[in-house]
Amino acid sequence: MKKSTAPRLLISTGMEENDVRYATGLSAPDPFCLLVDPAGHLHLLVSALEAARARHTCPRAILHTPADLFPGETPVRRRLEEQVLALVRRLGCAAVQVGPHFPLGLARTLEACGVKVRMTNAPPFPRRAVKSPEEIAAIAKAQRAAVVAMRAAIQCIHSATIDPGGILKLRGRTLTSTHVKEVIELALLARRCAPEQGTIVAIGPQAARPHDSGSGPLRAGVPIVIDIFPRDKDTGYWGDLTRTVVRGPAPASIRKIHCAVLRAQQLALAMLRPGVEARAVHCAVAAFFRQAGFDTRLAPPGRECGFIHSLGHGLGLDIHESPGLRHEPGRLVAGNVLTVEPGLYYPALGGVRIEDTVVITPAGHKILATCPKKLET
Repeated sequence: MKKSTAPRLLISTGMEENDVRYATGLSAPDPFCLLVDPAGHLHLLVSALEAARARHTCPRAILHTPADLFPGETPVRRRLEEQVLALVRRLGCAAVQVGPHFPLGLARTLEACGVKVRMTNAPPFPRRAVKSPEEIAAIAKAQRAAVVAMRAAIQCIHSATIDPGGILKLRGRTLTSTHVKEVIELALLARRCAPEQGTIVAIGPQAARPHDSGSGPLRAGVPIVIDIFPRDKDTGYWGDLTRTVVRGPAPASIRKIHCAVLRAQQLALAMLRPGVEARAVHCAVAAFFRQAGFDTRLAPPGRECGFIHSLGHGLGLDIHESPGLRHEPGRLVAGNVLTVEPGLYYPALGGVRIEDTVVITPAGHKILATCPKKLET
């Protein structure tokens, strides 16, 4: 099939926001439009309020404002759909390509006015998967903030006493998941990072559900999964770090699981280098868990157990982006930044997950920020 040469049209909302930010460096509270023509030129349609900032942030873009598109109207009071249509017509575009998350109402408006809208699943900027040195530095900064917050969280748990019922107490009060999250959030904010999608401090059965944020009192002798994924408030790039700890002695079953998860991560890290198939790393970890006697059950829904999620995901302006470490085809290349987060989950015992963020280098890989992986605290 012949590849489309129609320009790519993006709107800076929802799932497309970070593609636009990647290409232009611009983020704004109100939606704006980016059109990438077949020659690769960037056409930015922004309000008059954002024009000066857009010109400064992305000087290589060709700037358009509503006043340019509707001369003689003062002030211009046109809906976004009308503005985008005027831009498309001004550039002589008979057709545009849009992604699967493009606003449906806007697509229908364009089609109703004679513009062909072609949906594509192709990423608008495939180079997003290969990070520049500046992007790697931004992710590493967020990751270092996550390490500081993780150390603070673990110290908080370590400082707690254990009452006769096994409940953790801190300065005479019950230590809860919420309190530890507050410790984490304060540490992140002090480093210009924010937990935009929350933080996980989950215990027992909660920890057996990988995305359960956790709630309630913390107990001794039970695994506590702490997953910290901050976003840098200045750059927009994310970090991602998980550790599992137990206050006091851990049961033998949890020590065994933690040892297996740690070894699985070491196995995965040893495989990471340019040219390796991403899914091969996931499959190697899944095979390791099976051979170690840790069964995985993926059905029925709500009763999954074992190694039930992908080994890792790309990280950048989105918390989840390419490349992934599961079943997707493709080989790793230098500049990929991704998480490596094996985990085992059993409702009767809880969950154990260990996660680090790495960059693929020409010689192999580099962990962007190190943090202890000790189980008992």
